[in-house]
Amino acid sequence: MNNPKNYPWQKAYVSAVLETDKSKLVGRIAEARQAIENRLLTLSQIESSEHLAIKAAWKGLLALKAERVNGSV
Repeated sequence: MNNPKNYPWQKAYVSAVLETDKSKLVGRIAEARQAIENRLLTLSQIESSEHLAIKAAWKGLLALKAERVNGSV
């Protein structure tokens, strides 16, 4: 199996997913969302594999917020 590529926004995403301090979680999620949005606004070409990774990460951030911030799941 090939190793997945590392994208510039992934560090912020992983930081949000791994954050255990609820008081810091909202900020980590916001940082990750901003990093993804900044990547989408760049003029450079985004490969389809990165687009898929971005979609998955965005959904993951929404679920993370719903479950651990809002407590609605």
